[in-house]
Amino acid sequence: MSKTHQTILALYPNRYGIGYAVFDTPNNLVEYGIGYVQPMSNKKTMQRVKQYIAYYKPTIIITRNINDQNKKSKRIEKLIDCICKEARLQNFEVHSYTRTQIKDIFLQFGATSKYQISQKIIGWYKQLESYTFPERKRWMTENHNTGVFDAVSLAMTHYYLE
Repeated sequence: MSKTHQTILALYPNRYGIGYAVFDTPNNLVEYGIGYVQPMSNKKTMQRVKQYIAYYKPTIIITRNINDQNKKSKRIEKLIDCICKEARLQNFEVHSYTRTQIKDIFLQFGATSKYQISQKIIGWYKQLESYTFPERKRWMTENHNTGVFDAVSLAMTHYYLE
């Protein structure tokens, strides 16, 4: 990472909308949340993304890369492409990381599942405690709060790999 000030906006699209996290440094989680989009549409989600970009004025935008997943969502794939194109149009540095890369980073800390990763993140950022969710069973759908931890895990992966 360069010595100049960098604001990172991590974006993690999911079935509820988009999870986001904003960092000034690895230790300074500035803002986080889930941008709910109902009914779900890439156009509405991109409007939300553009609002985040305008408001937070990031220098780096990070999103997920779904090239390593077996179950690919065409909608999510198109949305990620749109986010990357918009970011590059606005001359932002863009990075993307796969779930495998995220898992590899958190494996170093003994966390392999999304639940374990979320618990590790809560240990680092106590302000996320209210977003905790129960451990998922196979028959359960993913908790809506997972998006926050997905976005934070993207940023953490970036910091560890850069």
